[in-house]
Amino acid sequence: MFRKLLALCGILAFALTSVTAQAARVSPMIVEVGPTGRTSVARIELSNPSQAEFPVEAQMFRGVISEAGELELIPADDQFLVFPAQKIVAPQSQQVFRVQYVGEPEMAASEMYYMQIRQIPVEFSGAENQVQVVVNFNVLVNVIPDGAEAAPAFESIQPAIRNDVNGIEVRMANRGTRYFTAGTVPWQISGTATDGTPVDMRLSAQEVSKQIGVGVVAPARTRVFFIPTEKPITAGTIKVSMEP
Repeated sequence: MFRKLLALCGILAFALTSVTAQAARVSPMIVEVGPTGRTSVARIELSNPSQAEFPVEAQMFRGVISEAGELELIPADDQFLVFPAQKIVAPQSQQVFRVQYVGEPEMAASEMYYMQIRQIPVEFSGAENQVQVVVNFNVLVNVIPDGAEAAPAFESIQPAIRNDVNGIEVRMANRGTRYFTAGTVPWQISGTATDGTPVDMRLSAQEVSKQIGVGVVAPARTRVFFIPTEKPITAGTIKVSMEP
C-alpha cells in the first residue's frame, strides 16, 4: 500500500491513550550510502532520554516527492538490510541501527529512500485515562553512485500570493544525477517592487530552510517553492541565485 505524507525528514506524531515521555531523538536525519561495498552501509542512532522503555520498529520506503512537496512512501524493505528491525530501547540509553543497501548495484542516478523508525504503542493496565505521544522518524537515505552530480536550474520564477502573503514562486528542476537540497544553501533574490523600489534579499541557509524545509529535489524531478517577500515584486524583474 502506498502511503502519502506531507512532510520531509520530519517527525509524525499523534495522540493515543498512554503516558507522556521526553522526546526521543534520531541522528543523523539525512545519510548517504553507495550502491556497493563498504560505502553501502550507514549507522543511525536513536537516543531515549526518558525514564521509560522506548519500543520501536524500522522499515524502509522508496520516497517520491511531488512538485508541491507531497511525499509518497513506497515499501522497499527488499532493497535494504536493517538491524535491528525491532528493538526496545532502554531508558536513558542509545540504540544504533545499521542500514545496508542491497538493491541494484548499477545505478544511473541517485535514488531516494526513507528509513522510518516507528514507536510501538504499549498497553497499560488499569482504567486510568492517560496520554501517550507516539512518534515516527523519517530518515532520508540517499543511495548515490560514483560520479553523480546535481544540476539545479530555475525553470520559472514569478510573483505569487499564498495565504494573503506576498512572495515569489520558484519552479526548480534537477537536471543532474545526484539529489539536491535547495533549503541548505543561501539564496539571493532581487527585483523591482510594484511600487518601483528595488528589492535585494539575501537569505541564509537557515532562513531558506524555515520557508521550504530541506527542499529535496531528486534527479530528473522538479519542485515548486514559495518564498515570502516584504513587498510584491513586478513580474519579469525577479532574479534568484543560490550560493554553493
